[in-house]
Amino acid sequence: MLKTIDGCLKSIPKQAKWLSLICLTIIFILAVIGLITDCGQGAANWILSFINPGSTYSGDTLVRYFALLVGLLGMVLGGALISVITNIIQLRQKDIEDGKISYLFSNHVIIIGYNKMCISLIKQIAEKYPNCEIVLQTVQKVPDIRYELCANLSPEIERRVAFVAGNRTSKEDLEKLHLPKCKEIFLLGETEEYDHDSQSIKCLEEMSDILKNNQAGNDISLKPCRVLFEYQSTYAVFQQQDIPNIKEYLDFLPFNFHECWAQKVLVDSDGEKYPFLDREPITADSDKHVHLVVVGMSQMGVAMGIQAAHICHFPNFVTKGIKTKITFIDENAEREMHFLQGRYRHLFNETDWSFWDINTNEQKNNFNSKEKFTDLEFEFIQGRIENPKVRKHLSDLTKDNDKLLTIAVCFSSSPSAIAAGLYLPDEIYDSNIPVFVRQETSDCTLSLLSGGKYKNVKPFGMLDHAYDLKKAESLLPMMVKYAYDNTNQGKTLEEIEKEEILVKNWKNNWVDANTGKDYKNIIALKFSNIHNANMIGVKSRSLKIEAGQELSYEQINLLARIEHNRWNIEKLLMGYRACTLEEKDKIAEGKEIEGVKPKQYYRDKFVHNDIRPYEKLKKDDKGIQASEYDICISKALPVMLKKYQK
Repeated sequence: MLKTIDGCLKSIPKQAKWLSLICLTIIFILAVIGLITDCGQGAANWILSFINPGSTYSGDTLVRYFALLVGLLGMVLGGALISVITNIIQLRQKDIEDGKISYLFSNHVIIIGYNKMCISLIKQIAEKYPNCEIVLQTVQKVPDIRYELCANLSPEIERRVAFVAGNRTSKEDLEKLHLPKCKEIFLLGETEEYDHDSQSIKCLEEMSDILKNNQAGNDISLKPCRVLFEYQSTYAVFQQQDIPNIKEYLDFLPFNFHECWAQKVLVDSDGEKYPFLDREPITADSDKHVHLVVVGMSQMGVAMGIQAAHICHFPNFVTKGIKTKITFIDENAEREMHFLQGRYRHLFNETDWSFWDINTNEQKNNFNSKEKFTDLEFEFIQGRIENPKVRKHLSDLTKDNDKLLTIAVCFSSSPSAIAAGLYLPDEIYDSNIPVFVRQETSDCTLSLLSGGKYKNVKPFGMLDHAYDLKKAESLLPMMVKYAYDNTNQGKTLEEIEKEEILVKNWKNNWVDANTGKDYKNIIALKFSNIHNANMIGVKSRSLKIEAGQELSYEQINLLARIEHNRWNIEKLLMGYRACTLEEKDKIAEGKEIEGVKPKQYYRDKFVHNDIRPYEKLKKDDKGIQASEYDICISKALPVMLKKYQK
């Protein structure tokens, strides 16, 4: 009710306010008169006395004194009081416009922080919750944000957005959002702020504390909380482990702008807007391989390369040993290579990599360091894109008919990215090689060039179209989790088609029988299921699997091997490492390692005994052959495709 009144006050023009106040004052006086005197002639006399304090009022002495008082009140109300009331309303209006008024929100969706992703997110939330209020908290100037929303949102959606000025690290400001009564929380942070990720983590801790202290009489179910992390290093850490003391109150799921776009381009595309990396199916008999060239080792460039590493696993590695190749080209490639190898050191210990300084011809690699069992190869080339030697190298890549080449230009500067994307060697365009070009604010320039020579040049990376709420709520990772959880449990895979079962299983707790540790909603397991789901399209194209199809023994066996190759890379990217020979011996003998049981040792040290070739997998502590998990998930693939395509 109060918010409705404020909305009306905000829309009243200044002149109308004055007229309304005068009319309200007159009505107020008449109401008083009606209580102490007769109607009709008496009321008329009082009105005359109010309008003209100098007029003579007939009546006894007491009434004449009262008439004098009414006249004096008329002068006061006509001057000072109206001015005071007007100022009060104007101040109230200013507070409303600045977002300094908080209301008793309920069943609302909260967005904390404002950036360029916010407008698209508001539209998606409005579609998901048709009658739900959207509360936006920010430290920025609310009138400026309101103006921007007005230009980009329909009036119906704009009316549903309530602004609350406040800092997300302040518990007092967060309490104004009425967190216990909300449906969902999106923690975005502000545009170009200092120490974005640390402030977001502090905000999570404060919100968890507020929810903990307000359990009585409120909905104590986990609040879905999607958190934007600016830096990939922070994002990677929180894919591996939960933030302590928040998982009892917040269903925490982090995301990253660059990772979101990498998924939109390489995973979620229908193959038309952004061609698949495996635009020709790579079968077990194929001699082709995917080669992704990333120009510019920016955050976006690294995200594209890592996403390709997650999904580019093909059957011809199992049959012919053919690997996917990911090349990074950058003028500071050696420095960026060292940074990447430090961040993913266990991956690069088990993966072939090479370095080439195209100017000095310095070369180095780890090809002979040890026998590798992974199906990827990384290449780092140091040089600028305009360097003739780099351009010749790109031209030469188009001559290999067995190479499915894709180029992603990922400079942080949009003009530099456009220049690089439009002035590549002619062989790139003549060979219809897909070229993805990073743009920051708008794709208009490249959209105008979508035909002719540049028909395969595709813009991506725009700030306002990154996060896809429907993708974030996809059932595919839930299907993967259900298939994995019920390996050898006698459960029918047809239950994967029942959405309520999937959601319940996704949220279920499980407790480690050895340690008693509760793994409710553990984030590392969720992301493992997400990474698995992201590769379902590649598997179905490579083995030509259709929804509901019955798989042969050969198909299941091949899918299981592909899945294990993918899983090896996933775990190495998440910071796990393979066991040493000493650790393998102790595990085989059932001995404790450093005083703890093997399973607990895995989690504490980020070690996994199954990071090894498929044929060398062993039984786990439940007596299940590790390969059975890969087989079970592979058997479920046609059922998952059937549900996904509905």
